[in-house]
Amino acid sequence: MVEISVIVPAYNAEKYLENTVRSILKQTFSDFEAILVNDGSVDKTPDIMNALAKEDKRITVINQENKKLPGARNAGMRAAKGKYLYFADADDILHPQLLAFLYQACEKEQADFACCNFVAVPDGVMPEISFYDDGYKPDVFENPLKYMCTNRKKVSNNVWTKLYRTASLDGLRFADNQGAEDLYFNILAMRRFSKGVFVPLTLYYYILSSGSITRKDFKAEKLCVHMDCYKRLQKDFENNPVLWRLVKHRIINRSFYSLVKAVSELPKEKAQELKAVWKPQIRAFKKAGIIGTEGLSLRKRVKLFFFMLF
Repeated sequence: MVEISVIVPAYNAEKYLENTVRSILKQTFSDFEAILVNDGSVDKTPDIMNALAKEDKRITVINQENKKLPGARNAGMRAAKGKYLYFADADDILHPQLLAFLYQACEKEQADFACCNFVAVPDGVMPEISFYDDGYKPDVFENPLKYMCTNRKKVSNNVWTKLYRTASLDGLRFADNQGAEDLYFNILAMRRFSKGVFVPLTLYYYILSSGSITRKDFKAEKLCVHMDCYKRLQKDFENNPVLWRLVKHRIINRSFYSLVKAVSELPKEKAQELKAVWKPQIRAFKKAGIIGTEGLSLRKRVKLFFFMLF
């Protein structure tokens, strides 16, 4: 058994994959396995994976038909042997001390997960990395879901700033809702957890690649995916209306607003095209109590009002 299983799903990631994996292999914490999941790539991704696996025995390669990001992560989780799980995207860079700091935080506090800061880096720019000493003060907290709701800058929706204790996940897997899978997974995970640690260091470099799922052109289906996620969460919390209200006000409504903001910034013709499809769905979900404006600033509420009006 290894201490950490690092899971890296990849689909047509030939441009970035080697840099990502090498940033994993350069970790100061060495007791890990790296599970590279080739999710039906049609470029040189599998060749790069196989070459790297020949260099380092800690690497395992899984090949499968394209099942999208959630399915690829789940394949890695099924193969994982680690006491902890860590998920990296195939086009990003890990700070060499990421695994060490998050592992130490979990072990010292006997926490269910530990998380850190990240920074966005322009495509084609390698981040300047300097090593940290141990002179930082972690934020240790109980009731992680409530903490996530009230400390969004520390516990964000993504999975790649977090190290999860495998046993604490209690068999949780990613739902088939690409584009909202991190949000859904983390809310359900935090609900299971009893204790977490925030490490106030920037340990992950999110590369603003043109092929990133979050940066692709918006389509009408994107709203459907998120609304389905919100609807599932409402169902998951139906026996705890107080907690659902907190999650809705602090996470769901803000997630929804970020979609509206992104559409509002598109070229006028494209924005109007999406609005025509989205508005009826938004009204229906608002009426059902799945989304709303609670927890948003007045400025954001006004922006939503004009989005629906025009």
